[in-house]
Formats: sequence, C-alpha cells, structure tokens
Amino acid sequence: MEMTGDGRVDVEGTKRKVQNELAAAALQDLFQKITDKCYVKCIVKPGPKLDNNDQTCLAKCMDRYLDTMTVVSQTMAVRSQQASSME
Repeated sequence: MEMTGDGRVDVEGTKRKVQNELAAAALQDLFQKITDKCYVKCIVKPGPKLDNNDQTCLAKCMDRYLDTMTVVSQTMAVRSQQASSME
C-alpha cells in the first residue's frame, strides 16, 4: 500500500500501481501467446538462425495477431459502452 506524507493510505496511488501491474502482466501474456502461436506456425525447422521465410512469416503472424487483438478490444469497448448506456 502507498502512504501519503501524513501517514494515510493513498488509495488512488495504490489503485494506479495495481492497474499498471495488471496491464504489464496482460502485455507479457499477450507477447507469450503471440510467440507461442507464431513460432508453431512459422518455424518448420528450428536452427541457429532464422531464414528470410521464417522472418517474414513471423512478422506477418505477429502483425495479424496484434491487428486482431486491436479489433476485438475496440469492439468489446464499444459494446461495453453501449450496454452501460442502456442501463
């Protein structure tokens, strides 16, 4: 918990800290999923270095995954706003 100068608990500061930690964990999880899925899809013969085909496939796979996540996130945000405005 974060404390203010006068010894009180800084609730807003603690909330921000927790939200930042959750966001960092979610981002780390996203990158792990991308790595796992794109590696399986693109790397046919693991070796000491990636060839051009592997590099191209990985770049496109990551781009598609991130684009899809963006669309899904935006759609969820719009639906959430619509649902809260209906209440």
